[in-house]
This record gives sequence, structure tokens and C-alpha cells, in this order.
Amino acid sequence: MSMILAAAALWGLLGLFAVTLNAAGFDGQQVAILRILCAALLLVVVGARWLLRGVDLRVLAAQSPRLMLHGLIGVLGYNLCYFQAIDAVGVGMAVALLYTAPLWALVFAVWFDGESVTGRGLVAALGALCGVVLLLGQTLSTGTGAPAGVLFGLAAGLCYALYPVLGRWLIARLGPDPVMASGFILSALVLLLLPMTWQALEGLAIHRGEWSIWGAVLAMGLFGTLLAYALFTRGLRRIAASRAALLTTVEPVVAMLGAVLWLGERFSAMQWGGVALILVSALLVAIPGRRRVSGSSPADPSPDRPLPRG
Repeated sequence: MSMILAAAALWGLLGLFAVTLNAAGFDGQQVAILRILCAALLLVVVGARWLLRGVDLRVLAAQSPRLMLHGLIGVLGYNLCYFQAIDAVGVGMAVALLYTAPLWALVFAVWFDGESVTGRGLVAALGALCGVVLLLGQTLSTGTGAPAGVLFGLAAGLCYALYPVLGRWLIARLGPDPVMASGFILSALVLLLLPMTWQALEGLAIHRGEWSIWGAVLAMGLFGTLLAYALFTRGLRRIAASRAALLTTVEPVVAMLGAVLWLGERFSAMQWGGVALILVSALLVAIPGRRRVSGSSPADPSPDRPLPRG
């Protein structure tokens, strides 16, 4: 659980790095592209041998179709849909639509993993969603309400929720590192086929020698992406996908606190109420229930169904 929360906190800091890139003229799509490409490059140059250490290549090849589906939906699909929604309806509306993810995750976890829906889990999902709406209440009015943007935002939430749901099955067989690495490398290969990727790289080349720009890209790729996803995929080994999606709703809380402390932004009482509601919802998920599964080990939280083996 602590790994999931740490990952959400790192994702919440992405906005601080993105501010530097936006000020340099990069739009939302270009920021997403640079983030994925930087992460993939670091994986290939620094960590490829380490990530594949101890992995049975025959099993890796056999699971390649699932790995491609997982990476293209959970990494590439999420990033492109999310930042397209930002361009169409604004940041506030896009984030609110993205955090329909806990409800998507609840549905998918029941459908794919056979998880049972508890009353507390449903209350936590709805509470987290309401908290995000309160947190972003003032900025929601700035959205244009374009139908395409709303659809992209909902699609981003769906992709965001599918990442842990599809990932748990793969992690049980391959381990967290190959699953995380394959998602970014496959996404980067697809991006290299798109013209907008080369436009983003040309823009980055124009800023050569500007270490604040390159440092922001590196920080997004290393801390806001690789480290965050590494923690998240490891956390999925010990926690159900629906609970993981709920715990990541602390991300906008961290983003808000970062905006207050580093950017000097101010927020209303309603928005602070949204923060409190999100934290309470996360607490509902974090506190284990009274019922215990007989014979479960302390390392495996009792409310979660054990991972399949094989």
C-alpha cells in the first residue's frame, strides 16, 4: 500500500515539472511524448539487462500479446487521451474526468479478477470522485465542454483503470519490472512513427544548453515516470487493482499541495474540503476490514484475492 501511495505522490509532482516545459512552449501532447520517450530511453540505456535478469525469455515471448495490449492501453492510450482532453476542455475538467478511474477499476476488477464489491469500497470510490470534483470545482467552469474532450477524458480514466487490472495478471507471471519496461518501450516505438513526436524532439533540440528544460524532462522521466511506475507495479503484487486505483486519488492532493508550497497558488475552503474527502476515502481503503482470510500471510492483505500463480 505504501508503494501505491508513494507512486501517486510522485505523479502528483509531475505538474511542477510540466510548468517549466509549458513556459518553454511545449503543449500538453508534447509534454506527454517527451515523458514517455525519456522513460523508454532510460530503460534501454541503463536498465534493460537488470530488468530482464532472471526472466524466462520463453515466458516473456509467450505473453508478448498481453504485454503489448497492456502497454498500448495503460501507457500510450492513457497519456495521449489525457493530454488531448486537457487541450480540449482544460486541465480541471480533464483531471475530474480522469478520476472516474476508481469507478472504472471497480467494474473491471469484478469483471476480470472476480473481486467482490463491498459497501465500503463503493463508498470510498464515490467519495474519492466527489472529492476530486470539489477540489477542482473552480477550474471546472473554465472547460469548454467540447464533446470530444469529454470523451477523451473518460477514455483516459478507462485506460488509467485498466493499467492495474491488466497488469496484475502479467506481474504474477513475469514480475513487475518487465511489465513496466515493456509498456514504455512499446509506447515509445509507436510514438516514433508519429509526426508530432518529431516536432516535440525538434522543439527540445532548440533548447539545447538550457539545463532547466532538459532537467525538467529528465525529472519527469526518472522520478515522475520510471520510479513512480516501478513502485506502482510492485505495489500491485500485494493489493487489489480496485484498491490501487482508489489510493492513487491522493495524486491531485499532492499536486495541490505542490502548487501551494512552490507556485504560491491559493485554494478555497471547498477545495480543501475536497482534499479532506479524498484522504478519508483513501483511509477507508487503507484500513483493513475486520474479516480475515484463514491462513493468509501478513504480507498479503486479507481483503485481496491472492495473485494467480504459474
